[in-house]
Amino acid sequence: MNKISLVFLLTLCAFLISGMGNAVEYPLTVTDSAGRAVNIETPVEKIIVLNSDAAEAVSILGETDKIVGTTDGVSKYKAYYFSNVMGGWEIVGTWKEFNYEKIADLAKNDAGEIESGVLVISYANKAGEVEENLAPFEKIDVAGLDLYNAETLEEEMTTLGAILDREAEAEGYNDWVKEKTAEVVDAVSGLDSPKVYVEGGSGADLGALWTYGRGSAPNDMISLAGGENIIDSDETNPKVEWETVLAGMPEVIIKVPAAINQLGWSNTTAMEAFVGEIESRPGADALPAVKNGRAYVIFRDITLGTGAVVGLTYWAEMIHPEAELDPVGVYQEYLEMRGLDYPEENFFVYPVI
Repeated sequence: MNKISLVFLLTLCAFLISGMGNAVEYPLTVTDSAGRAVNIETPVEKIIVLNSDAAEAVSILGETDKIVGTTDGVSKYKAYYFSNVMGGWEIVGTWKEFNYEKIADLAKNDAGEIESGVLVISYANKAGEVEENLAPFEKIDVAGLDLYNAETLEEEMTTLGAILDREAEAEGYNDWVKEKTAEVVDAVSGLDSPKVYVEGGSGADLGALWTYGRGSAPNDMISLAGGENIIDSDETNPKVEWETVLAGMPEVIIKVPAAINQLGWSNTTAMEAFVGEIESRPGADALPAVKNGRAYVIFRDITLGTGAVVGLTYWAEMIHPEAELDPVGVYQEYLEMRGLDYPEENFFVYPVI
């Protein structure tokens, strides 16, 4: 079964199941990632997402048309995913400060009354604060779901699918992630584990390079992709000196620059500059990764959140070029779930693998 027919089949099954009638009975009570009991009295008609991770998850479940508000971070950093729909979305604050009066206004009907069926999705650590500030307005449901952590993503997508009566779509997505993850694990099984160094950010302070230790998502991805992280730290995001990297003798270097508000790069100029900067650092020419042309730069968006399995497949291909994987095909499938076309002319990894 090819990649396109697989996604089509998952979508068709979800459509057929949803067409049998509502699988969810209301009122519904679920437990969110903040450990709170969230009571949903009626089907959700309006959604306000307070971060881009929630917006992406809602889009995967096919409910983007119900979003009426979001924070400015979506327009600043993820407009390329929502440019065709976000024209009618109202901005209700920033990533850390929300306009609760504006949220309440969006929850009102034409008669100026707040009715049931309004859902606000925030990060779990913000859920209590958001609920407290919206309490005076009543009837607005708040769900704390992170929707970016690989360890909790499956459960959170299942919860969101139940809330939105999109359980079949959530199950289809979760099954797809499991399948793609299993393909990576199988492809690298039994292979050697090259030493890998991953660097975040766009700066290059050689005395304080941003990298990833144990407990971080990139560390887990290195392991799943068949590599060994040279950073042996209990800190999730330690800062290290360039000398530490040199001592680790990485065989693969992966640079993950800061977010850009576009779907990949339209040319390789900026990507070449990132790789060139690493290769020009003192002592870099002694590193196996540089000697063998295995210093890479990757589009940050595909390494996080609901699309992280795309990044995992790319990482496995960078760490193990001999593995028979198709990261471009996986990305095409992911974008298809989002109702988007894969931009054939754009670049997501450099050098091309």
